[in-house]
Amino acid sequence: MKLSLAGWSLNRQFRHPRRPLALLDFPKVARRRFGLEAIELNNVFFAETSAKYLRELTRRARGEGVAILNIAVDEAYDLCASGWMGRRAVNAYGWWISVAAELGCAAIRANSGGREIQEFTPSVLRACAENFAALAARAKPYGLRIVMENHWGLSACPDRMLRVRKLAGNCFDFLPDFGNWPKGVDGYAALAKIMPFAKAVHAKVKEIASDGSHPAFDLGRCVEIARAAGYQGWLGIEYEGAGEENTGIRRAIRELRKYL
Repeated sequence: MKLSLAGWSLNRQFRHPRRPLALLDFPKVARRRFGLEAIELNNVFFAETSAKYLRELTRRARGEGVAILNIAVDEAYDLCASGWMGRRAVNAYGWWISVAAELGCAAIRANSGGREIQEFTPSVLRACAENFAALAARAKPYGLRIVMENHWGLSACPDRMLRVRKLAGNCFDFLPDFGNWPKGVDGYAALAKIMPFAKAVHAKVKEIASDGSHPAFDLGRCVEIARAAGYQGWLGIEYEGAGEENTGIRRAIRELRKYL
C-alpha cells in the first residue's frame, strides 16, 4: 500500500474566497508540498470540463509524475430513487465517466443516496442496485469501475451496501472510508465487512496531536484491516481535522507511514 491525497483534504483551500487553489495546481501541490505520487479529484472543484482543460490537467499531472486515481462525484440526485428520478441520478453521475476516462482514472465514486430515507425497504435496495448496475454498464466500455463509499444514507450500514452489491450482480466495488461510520456502528467490524471489495480507500484522518496520537479512532488498526483483506492499493489521505490543513496532512503522512 502507498499513500495518495484525496482532494477533499484541501477543500478549504479549493474554496478560499479570495485565493482559491486551482485544481490544475493540485498535482504540483501533492508532489512538491507533500511528496505524494497520486491524487483523487472531486467533481465539485472542477473549474470546467472542456477537452482543453482536461488535457492541461493531464499534462500537469504527468509532468509532476502524479497519477490521477479517481473522481469522487457528488451530485444532487438520489441513486436510491426509482423510475425517472433514478434515471436522472444515473445520468448525472454517468456524465462524469467520460471525464474520468479522459484523465486516465480507474474509477468514479458515486454516493449511494438515501439521505432522507427512514426505512430501507427491499424496493429501495432494488432501486439502488438497478441504478448502480446501470452506472456500471456505462463505465464498463471505458474500463472504469463504479465505487460506493460508506458515506451516509443507505451506505451508512455495511450490510445494506453488501446487499445492494449482490442485487446488482457484484458489478461495482466499494471505497471504504476509515472514519465515516455513524455513531452506534462498530467501525472496525463494518470496515472489515466491506474491505474485501475495495477498489480504493479513504484513510480518513481527524485531528492528530503533535505526539502522533489520533483520538478519533485507531488508524493502525484500520490499516491492518485493509491489509488482512488483501488490499494492496492506494490509501487516499482524507484530512478532515479542524486544524490547518497543510499541517494536518503532513502529520497524517507521518503517522500512516508507520503502519506501511
